[in-house]
Amino acid sequence: MKLSRGVQYVLISTLFFSAMQALVKGMPKFNSFEHIFFRSIIGWCLAVGVLLKEGVSLIGKNSKLLIFRGLVGCVSMFTFFYILTHIPFGSAVAFKYLSPIFAAIFAMFMLNEQITKSQWLYFLICFIGIILLKGFDFRISLFDLFIGLLSAMAGGLLFIVIKKIGDDDHPMVILHYFMFVSAFFSLWAAIPEWVTPEWSDWGGLLLIGAVGFVAQNYFTKAIQEPDEVSYLAVLRYTEVLFALVIGYLWFDEHYTLQSFLGLALIFVGLILSFREKQKIKP
Repeated sequence: MKLSRGVQYVLISTLFFSAMQALVKGMPKFNSFEHIFFRSIIGWCLAVGVLLKEGVSLIGKNSKLLIFRGLVGCVSMFTFFYILTHIPFGSAVAFKYLSPIFAAIFAMFMLNEQITKSQWLYFLICFIGIILLKGFDFRISLFDLFIGLLSAMAGGLLFIVIKKIGDDDHPMVILHYFMFVSAFFSLWAAIPEWVTPEWSDWGGLLLIGAVGFVAQNYFTKAIQEPDEVSYLAVLRYTEVLFALVIGYLWFDEHYTLQSFLGLALIFVGLILSFREKQKIKP
């Protein structure tokens, strides 16, 4: 069973995203927006460094789409951090993992991708697994519901925008735009509760920035591959699997029978989705 480069890149990116989130959890003295700022500014410096070394133009060929990608990414992150602090954690995570479903819907209408009924069923199986694993509290306001859906839609739209940019632009150019826009807006959001890092904090912050940079790089490269967006999007659910393993090994977290049932559903949904895609390949 051979994995395409797009699938390999998604799996690598989800592993690094999970590791980054664990590192962030280990540095609670900084607020979320400050973490975004340091992660973004470090990633931006790395991206610019690579581009200058390779002699690639920082401007890119699709400047409007590149700026739009940066703005959509910011909307996705900022709205997610809003719901993370205003509604129960399980519900916030559930909204986050609606984004692959929105990515598939957008791909149907904007990229003319064909999605079978079976694939929709496997999406549903994965999402039910997320609900069982993380829980969901329906006692949230309409405004918070709107923000949660906006976060998920923006996360899904990211796949489409990067696919539209295609391989005309170097992955580092896409990262350079996103990291710059993200650093700019997160700095303003972080200022009211700014905590100045001490010398002992810089090692952790630099590691978070580097790990986040690798995660974003492979995420971008994955979508630039020929694989369909709807196929790659469902693989983002592997982030939950990686997070569970890291939580168990690093934070000594323990899980209930319901958690393992949710985990099993996610795993089954992913395997069935993969087999369905292999079956319908031309």
